[in-house]
Amino acid sequence: MRHFLSILLTTTIVSTALADFTIYVGKDNDITDVGVTYSSTEIQVHNHAPLSCSDMGHVVPISASSNNDASKGRWACDGCNAQAPRDWVIDRFEMYNRADAVGHSTDHPTPLFNKATGAVTLYGTGDGNYDMLDINNTFLGTCNRPSHPQEMDCWQLISASFLTHVFTCTSDLVPNEGLWVSD
Repeated sequence: MRHFLSILLTTTIVSTALADFTIYVGKDNDITDVGVTYSSTEIQVHNHAPLSCSDMGHVVPISASSNNDASKGRWACDGCNAQAPRDWVIDRFEMYNRADAVGHSTDHPTPLFNKATGAVTLYGTGDGNYDMLDINNTFLGTCNRPSHPQEMDCWQLISASFLTHVFTCTSDLVPNEGLWVSD
């Protein structure tokens, strides 16, 4: 019995603590954009779901890459298109995660997650499941597409924000504290 407890204790100490985080995609439109159709150009990484409208205003949004390549910044996707995000069939979803991913034009840039990995790329493995790899194809964790994603429409004084929950992930990566903006 003592040997079993020793193994159990060692396994508990050695195992890596995994964290969950969520990825939402969306767009902010100014009220002056009346009649403009919804386009998905920003992501937000959160440490929980579901979100409230107050959550979405306190996270730094990350813009989409203009050439579907996140190797130099932003995010990119194979399968993200003009349809609603809940209907996307995503093969690859890539996020830039070098030391200057967030706030690169400031004096204090930070990676998107708690450690810089160059990139965080999700590759579809089937049935809404994804493997998460870094720039060297090192396994970082797993993600899945929610079967009934939260879709948000939050109106503010001069703009409207639209967000859809596209991924829930489990990894030892944690969204960087630099993503949260205080009031």
